[in-house]
Amino acid sequence: MRRTQPTPDGVPRGQTTMDFAAGISIFLVTVAFAFAFVPGIVEPFDGGDVANPVTANRLADELASDRLASPDNPYALNETAVETFFDEPPSIEEKLAVQDRDSVRVVLENNTTMDGPAVVAAAGDQVPDDASVTTAWRTVSYRGERADLIVRVW
Repeated sequence: MRRTQPTPDGVPRGQTTMDFAAGISIFLVTVAFAFAFVPGIVEPFDGGDVANPVTANRLADELASDRLASPDNPYALNETAVETFFDEPPSIEEKLAVQDRDSVRVVLENNTTMDGPAVVAAAGDQVPDDASVTTAWRTVSYRGERADLIVRVW
């Protein structure tokens, strides 16, 4: 079925293929422009060789709200769970089930001292100087004081 629209001089005018082609062209150019100049649309964590920020955030959330704390009282770390997690084998990568290509370091720091943060517990290898690292941290309560749980992935 073909639609026609009258023009001011009374001659009927149908929608042409050229109108459709022009509309589709404008739409495709707009979509291409959006994908080309807004890189975060396709991959929100595009960082080239930067370590995976999704992994760092997942691990920080899991530790602060589930593994080291009770799900009923997230971010209030359980002392027994903290000691078990940081002191006992296996390696930190095995405990957290990260991929073989990723390395992890987890540090619990107490920030209530006047001398600066004091490391309460740490697990995992030291971060190499030349590594591209993603850091995620959560403010938690440990032994009734404010502390930072820091997860570094490289």
